[in-house]
Amino acid sequence: MGDTKTEMLTAAKMLLGIEDEKNDELLLFLIDDTESAVKAYCRLDVLPRQLVSLIPTLTANRYRLNMHEDIKSVTEGERRVEYSDRNYDWLSGYAARLKPFVSRNVKLPSDLAVKEDDND
Repeated sequence: MGDTKTEMLTAAKMLLGIEDEKNDELLLFLIDDTESAVKAYCRLDVLPRQLVSLIPTLTANRYRLNMHEDIKSVTEGERRVEYSDRNYDWLSGYAARLKPFVSRNVKLPSDLAVKEDDND
């Protein structure tokens, strides 16, 4: 198998219709950040093979949001797309796809705080 980051970059660029290399640095940053966010959301140290293909999709969506952060809506014919504010929770729309991968073996600080409160 080839370099996963390169494959993710190629896939994200394909989804975005980008053929040049001038945005590669930004896209690679978004790929790394997206992968970290997915691992944190799922409480995992390693990204499962089944989620690797989701990273370019999420990256492309985040790239589009960054490029259109000042645009509130776009209308093309009868189709209208509205963008929410800059605090858009881009990961929550994929909760159903990520749910099977969420590790319950890892305790978050908030999990521990709840148990300490129960003992009082």
